[in-house]
Amino acid sequence: MSRRPRLAVLPFVAALVALALLTAACSDRDLRPIPSPSPTYRTKIEPAPIHNLELIIRESFPPQYAVKITSGLPSGCHQFDRAEPDGWRGSTLIIRVTNIAPDDPDVACDTLYRFVDTVVELGTDFVPRQRYAVQVNERRLDFTAQ
Repeated sequence: MSRRPRLAVLPFVAALVALALLTAACSDRDLRPIPSPSPTYRTKIEPAPIHNLELIIRESFPPQYAVKITSGLPSGCHQFDRAEPDGWRGSTLIIRVTNIAPDDPDVACDTLYRFVDTVVELGTDFVPRQRYAVQVNERRLDFTAQ
């Protein structure tokens, strides 16, 4: 390829680069993660209302267990905090699910009730044909291991 055709392509390449930069600069899409808004009022941690528990048994050997927890957010001011195992009591696994809630009675919140689905892995350490339970806040799910 001679020197002249390469130079003829240079303006087109420069135009494409400029167009790409202009498109990126004018895009309304922000690629930075959006932080969760921090409440401007006092908050507290409280147990989340539990609406449903569903046992998940994965097709593996040994079977892997998990529980799908549907919890509630009673207002627009409530935020999901966490779902974490709190240990075993006999053959019952205790899981605590909590929300962040306003700790100020004067805070005005909308009344939009929302739901959060969370999956907590239970693992594989279950004896076949033995009865177990998962206690999540005020709800309980009984099952027999496979």
